[in-house]
Amino acid sequence: MKSQQTIFIACCMFAIASVLAACEDTIPGPIDNDGVPPGPLSEVSVTNLHGAAKISYQVPSDPDLLYVRAVYTTKQGEVRETKVSRHHHSLIVEGFGDTDAYEVTLHAVDRGENASTPVQVTVNPKRPPMQLARDSLEVIPTFGGISVNFKNATADNLAFVVLANDSLGEFVPLHTYYTRLMNGEFAVRGLPSEETRFGLFVRDRWSNLSDTLYSFQTPLFEVQLDRTRMRPYTLPTDAPLGYSGRVEALFDGVIGNSGGYYHTGDAALMPQWVTYDMGVQAKLSRMSYFMREGFYFSLHNPRVVEIWGSNNPDPDGSFDSWELLATHEQVKPSGLPSGQLSQDDIAAAQAGETIIFPIDAPEVRYIRFKTLRNWSDGTYVNFNEIMMWGAPVN
Repeated sequence: MKSQQTIFIACCMFAIASVLAACEDTIPGPIDNDGVPPGPLSEVSVTNLHGAAKISYQVPSDPDLLYVRAVYTTKQGEVRETKVSRHHHSLIVEGFGDTDAYEVTLHAVDRGENASTPVQVTVNPKRPPMQLARDSLEVIPTFGGISVNFKNATADNLAFVVLANDSLGEFVPLHTYYTRLMNGEFAVRGLPSEETRFGLFVRDRWSNLSDTLYSFQTPLFEVQLDRTRMRPYTLPTDAPLGYSGRVEALFDGVIGNSGGYYHTGDAALMPQWVTYDMGVQAKLSRMSYFMREGFYFSLHNPRVVEIWGSNNPDPDGSFDSWELLATHEQVKPSGLPSGQLSQDDIAAAQAGETIIFPIDAPEVRYIRFKTLRNWSDGTYVNFNEIMMWGAPVN
């Protein structure tokens, strides 16, 4: 009996194998491939855009139609392809780095990958976004470097590349700023106060490059102010301290927790401030503050702040003798909820939060760091370190 069952099972397995083998011989492609291509696209029209073109059309009335494909070749010989669903009646071809004419080939493609006869159209893109942004560039000297103003009218993802001579005299990229903001400003710092030849060009995400803007600028003199000359200058309205917090810890040169920290006490309310003497009157360019290690973008670290300056603070602690120098809100790069940190968040926290002072800000000696809001919307303020940059007057 067992021998008969074994023979029966073996026969069944052989039969199944034979059927599968036959299927492999008779099905060369997709099961629903009817071998018949759809009809071509009709009523094709072109709307030229900046660095791109919109191609509109009518699709054939084929129930097997799956998508529409556009194929075009760049000046560098790269073949690019754009596909859209059959439910669309237009597509965008993009990534053109000039305003020359380009030929685009269109196909309607069905579920069996059968392509229609081609329809060819010519597109003439308008000036590309990276060139529009290049034309908008304005370069001015700033403390320790240059400031670059730009417009990005199409809100494209762009890279602004700044060039200068390196230590070997090679004209090389010095800084790259990435953005898709429609307008903005960025600075390149840490440069000597001497006439320097800068170059600026704009790159898009297809590696198209604008022409280069050349500019000779002399960065304004800037140094990091001596932290050892900085002292608390406590006034009657300053926030009370607590939890082992010390104002001196803000200038101890230690960014991490091992050097201590500034921390306000239970009686502190928002807004609140701390006052200190820089030990020198200076034309300020920027400052950085460092969040408490282990609590990045959370709890009591300052989020929205005002920086005030004075040369003769009123001893009553009022703001009558102070001038507002800057208002600043810290932004978490990742946008993740509290307690969650990306590598970009950690890198930004370790680099410090930088506040830029306007070029026309007055020379001051005393600083009042006023917190309007912390990261927990609570009433404590807690952070580790402050650094100041500028040009000392005396």
